[in-house]
Amino acid sequence: MPRTYFRKANAGDVLVSGIAVSSLQEGLNALSVVNIVADGIYGSNTRDAVKAYQSSAGLPPTGEVDDATWRSLMRSDEPSIFARCLQVTAHFEGTGFERCVGNFDGAGLTWGIIGFTLSNGELGAVLKTINATVPNLLSKAFGSDAKTIMEVVALPAAERIAWGNSVSRGSNNLSVAEPWRTYFHDLGTYREVQLIQMARARDIYWAIATRDADSLAMHEECDYALLYDVAVQNGGMESKGRRKTALQEFAKLNPDTPTGRRRVVTETVVVTSKKVWQADVRSRKAAISDGAGTVHGGRYVLEDWGIMAGVTPLDRNA
Repeated sequence: MPRTYFRKANAGDVLVSGIAVSSLQEGLNALSVVNIVADGIYGSNTRDAVKAYQSSAGLPPTGEVDDATWRSLMRSDEPSIFARCLQVTAHFEGTGFERCVGNFDGAGLTWGIIGFTLSNGELGAVLKTINATVPNLLSKAFGSDAKTIMEVVALPAAERIAWGNSVSRGSNNLSVAEPWRTYFHDLGTYREVQLIQMARARDIYWAIATRDADSLAMHEECDYALLYDVAVQNGGMESKGRRKTALQEFAKLNPDTPTGRRRVVTETVVVTSKKVWQADVRSRKAAISDGAGTVHGGRYVLEDWGIMAGVTPLDRNA
């Protein structure tokens, strides 16, 4: 059945953005007479470039990336479901590849595409991989403080958090003091570092999401998006007994639609989250479960992002 993967959102809705859109833009620039900035945002310029490509390829010039346009331009059957889910969760997280935020939530510091935190060791794991793979980039970004940050991530958790708090600024500790803010920003601009971040986002968190999908028998695109967001924000369904609780609720409530099952998962995750974050957890999970919703003041329509209810991805491992 023909479908659309990406399109410019309607006025008032959040524009689609992320790594899949960047790949699309790079493909357009390689093959189209129209050259656009590969900023990862599906705005008017990208829509117009898609129209131009479609016209040149003999396709209906809709400005929307349907399956025929994707296959013609990108030479694959569909955009990776991982990339599509990552785009949504990364936008919710709001840090991109480059932004570092302070100890507003007790995590010490948070940086990178899915918010790698200092407290749980994920920030340290990414930095250690960078240091082992491309150590010159860590030195370029942090200068003489490269040694300091590697010493920090090796500290016990409480000391890591205390250090993160010491460089946090503002009434809510959201900002990060210089030069650390610039250090992390600069590190995140390197393509090699971005690839390492994405590999971590896939190897650890996509693995959790697909395991949870199997254990809950949830395999629609919206299911994977929901469970990936749970993996990133909440540690997955194995954490805090959520999988067992969700299965018990399935048996008790007998939800007869995939949306109903996603709503059960949503509430299971919400009630096992800290009260201070429950409203945020619910808004994120409900927007995915229902296919649309408001998160952090912006309205998301999941079909704009290439994630649909009632559709199973062709290959979740692509």
